[in-house]
Amino acid sequence: MAPYNSESLLLHMLTVAGVDETRPNPAIAWEVFKKYVEIPVECARDYLCFQVGDGRPKSKLGGYFDFYREFEMRGEKGDEPVWFEQVHVGFKIPPKLKLGVGTITLFSLDYPDYLAFFDAVEQSLAFQAGLDFRGFELSVYHTGV
Repeated sequence: MAPYNSESLLLHMLTVAGVDETRPNPAIAWEVFKKYVEIPVECARDYLCFQVGDGRPKSKLGGYFDFYREFEMRGEKGDEPVWFEQVHVGFKIPPKLKLGVGTITLFSLDYPDYLAFFDAVEQSLAFQAGLDFRGFELSVYHTGV
């Protein structure tokens, strides 16, 4: 499966679990995401990221509570990375609200395996704050970087 096709699979998995734009539940979405990353996707390697930020309310820029899977794509010869693709589960925070945790970014590459990454995310104060927050706007999308 190509990375861009995995977005629709993730959306389906989220819908089956009861997560959608009208019921943006980060706890359920996170559990679905952990299952989603087990699904093989055609790429050289993949990585995970968890990021949280309060945005800049004075500039009317909202915050975010976001996790994504990044896919390293290579040319036909398998040489250096040519491009990266990402599938995000993004919970946007309206500009007037904030989590109050500053900016946090965790990469799976900084941990021995995905389980250690998941544990680090789940133990973080930022993750706990996100689980308690009400007022998210859900956005699931694929992008090239």
